[in-house]
Amino acid sequence: MDSKRVLVGKSVTVRSPDVEPKYFTDVHRARVGQTGRVHAVVAGDRADPLIKVGFEEGTQIVFYRLADLSVDHDAEPETPKRHGVRASHLPKLD
Repeated sequence: MDSKRVLVGKSVTVRSPDVEPKYFTDVHRARVGQTGRVHAVVAGDRADPLIKVGFEEGTQIVFYRLADLSVDHDAEPETPKRHGVRASHLPKLD
């Protein structure tokens, strides 16, 4: 697969927007200029998908639109750090 099409594992930097998106909160604003790693691409708007970004210290995941990120296409993707156990938020079945 073309490395420019692979986003999961890529390094991204949150852009400083000319016009702040309506969805931005204080959490989004605090990460402007910071670099994180793409953990997932949420299915939906193919032109401007929702991107799950984890930051280096591993304490926070923030969702951004692809248009709000600068992707380092030249760097090889890395496996994102896992944050907890998969599906740990779901109720346990006996």
